Amino acid sequence: MKFRLEHSRVVFDAHPRIRAWFSTRRGGVSRPPLDTLNLSYGVHDDPEAVTENRRRMLAFEGHGLNDVVMPHQVHHNHIEWVTRDWRGRGSVPGTPPIPETDGFLTEETGVVLGMGFADCVPLFLIDLKGRAAGILHAGWRGTAAEIQRLGVEHLAERGISPRDLAVGIGPSIGPCCYEVDRPVYDAISRVAGDETMTQTDETHWQLDLKRANRILLERAGVPPGQIIEAPYCTGCRPDLFFSYRIEGKHTGRMGGYVCLNEN
Repeated sequence: MKFRLEHSRVVFDAHPRIRAWFSTRRGGVSRPPLDTLNLSYGVHDDPEAVTENRRRMLAFEGHGLNDVVMPHQVHHNHIEWVTRDWRGRGSVPGTPPIPETDGFLTEETGVVLGMGFADCVPLFLIDLKGRAAGILHAGWRGTAAEIQRLGVEHLAERGISPRDLAVGIGPSIGPCCYEVDRPVYDAISRVAGDETMTQTDETHWQLDLKRANRILLERAGVPPGQIIEAPYCTGCRPDLFFSYRIEGKHTGRMGGYVCLNEN
């Protein structure tokens, strides 16, 4: 199980039947400052460029825009089970996304689960027996709301033990680039303790959001050796990734994707 950089995406290899990948900012058609592989229609990019970028990211695995499901993300902990009937929702303007959702799970083949990211932690949930897969959007709010625990519990309700899961913690902001204030400190420390934070002054801390999610995943029963972290900080690698924290609100967005294949 590992993350590897392949062309304009980072791939998480965990099971031969399940494909999971995360886009970089390379290989698209958007112009500066959204150069080049921006995947969001909400950052004043040319819609035709965004559509082409999304098409390219899905084509890597032989999928099209009609295969993907995208949500309206709200930085909380609601998770939906996705079926093939939802394919195409949120893929392009005019196709409404799944409302107020930050997590997707599926047991069905042929549907691609997609989420948008620009620093928040992507969590790829992979059943090592090939029965299900999922993706979660875990910013500090979602982390504090324990979206990772809820994802593991939803899978357990379908008979998939936490011991059978691999979880990929994808490219996201690292503690080197992520300073937070007291409200964030309080929210994270309540669920994951204060070992995930290093104090810099009386009112600020450097937060290791990946580590906070690792702690909560382990507490939910996922074996430590089956939690794999991508070796990238989105803030430190402007050549590879967009970063809201470093570049501000006018930067682009990456995408995380996962799907079950037939074989």
